[in-house]
Amino acid sequence: MEWTRVDVQSDEAIIDRAGGLADLKVGLDTDAESMHKEFLNSLPHLSEVQEMHGVVASEIESRALRDSVSTLGEFVSEFGGEWSESEIRLPLPATNRDEFTVDTKSDGVSQIVRIVAPENFGGMLRSFRLPKERVVSGAIWEGEVISIKLD
Repeated sequence: MEWTRVDVQSDEAIIDRAGGLADLKVGLDTDAESMHKEFLNSLPHLSEVQEMHGVVASEIESRALRDSVSTLGEFVSEFGGEWSESEIRLPLPATNRDEFTVDTKSDGVSQIVRIVAPENFGGMLRSFRLPKERVVSGAIWEGEVISIKLD
């Protein structure tokens, strides 16, 4: 089964942005990362390459995932978080919330949750198994804490 993306809500005010070159930072205010993102976003003909990259990355990840799924208790303990029947709370000072993702999939036994928190150099990719009959219903940033809601 494929991963399903969970909508991660932010506690920060949402700012409407005008797309296109008006938002492109120029001069000394820009950095290589933002210029690279702008370049990739303006190249629709790369979509086939991006799709193939996603397929290959997914295959590699699925092989690695088989051996690296933690229990919920192990995962929460690793980050100094807490969990109850209805919520998982993790202190995660994410510098780039736009690229932080929570994905889920069922393996027939229970739901597996994948957390991806990219950073400039490195990042985090962790997966854990929820207890039987528990599923993720949503997620929200609350300051420096990500709150994952469970049903």
